[in-house]
Amino acid sequence: MKIVFSALFVLMSCSNALAQIDKDRSHKIYTEPVFTQYMNGMQTINPAYAGMWEKVGIQVFTRRYFLGQDGAPLMTAATWYKPVKNDNNGIGLNITNEHIGYENKLTIAADYSYQVKLDWKTYLRLGLKVGIINYDNLLTRYDLDWGPDDPDEAFASDIHQKLMLKWGVGALVYTRDYYVGLSVPQLVSNKFRADVINFSSLADVRYAYLLGGYFFGRQRQIRFKPTLLMKFAVGEPIIADIAANWLFYDKFWVGAMYRTNNTAAIVTQFVMMKNMRFGYAMEFPFGREIFKYQLQTHELRVVYEFDFYRRPYTRKQYF
Repeated sequence: MKIVFSALFVLMSCSNALAQIDKDRSHKIYTEPVFTQYMNGMQTINPAYAGMWEKVGIQVFTRRYFLGQDGAPLMTAATWYKPVKNDNNGIGLNITNEHIGYENKLTIAADYSYQVKLDWKTYLRLGLKVGIINYDNLLTRYDLDWGPDDPDEAFASDIHQKLMLKWGVGALVYTRDYYVGLSVPQLVSNKFRADVINFSSLADVRYAYLLGGYFFGRQRQIRFKPTLLMKFAVGEPIIADIAANWLFYDKFWVGAMYRTNNTAAIVTQFVMMKNMRFGYAMEFPFGREIFKYQLQTHELRVVYEFDFYRRPYTRKQYF
């Protein structure tokens, strides 16, 4: 357990120290995209999850915010993962694209994880994430309608920034019944120029993600899995996702999630075939200011996995 606490302490120290540097740097920030169905695919925020199970797989996410609104954010992602040889090593690849109006952020990152056996049922995984970020903001396409006599210098030219560094770390402790993880998926602070006399008003904030879950009733036909995800950084408010999911006959998941920014969600997942799963989540706000507009967010997730090494037995994947 000393290894566990040491790994978690290092991650927390990195997050706090590095986030303090940028505490007052910007008002608009970029953070790691988090999907509502994170409890069934944590690799986008924690590289230690890569190759955790015996199967090779690919997951595709699509997330549309505020359906029906022009220029609403659209987020898509594809994740690939694979165990290596004795399953103590894992590799993965993440491609994420975030699109808001004329603003686009593309992230491509590779993951590596290494597993250590702590006792006969407890494992520690450590992960590293390395990649690049391309950022584009076509400011000249916005129709401000302020007239030719009153131009805004901030929208005079487009912004194109390429090959910014992506670098993160993560740790995950798990058994057959529970998992606890901590990660900082972006340790490097990239500046996103606002193009006003070289002044940077946008920047990454180094968030840490603490997540955990427990699986009850492993031998029963109906099983229960509560999960928790907390996102925090120095100088920023803590956001927590609290979810409860039920599994019926190893075929159908259904659950609900509450997020502390006045958001709730319904989450489902179907086992379509032996190697394929399909997930759907719908989020809706319940704050008095925007509830009347019913701006739901919809998320789709498709997973395909197969046993590359054709083992006689593979573990069932419950998280």
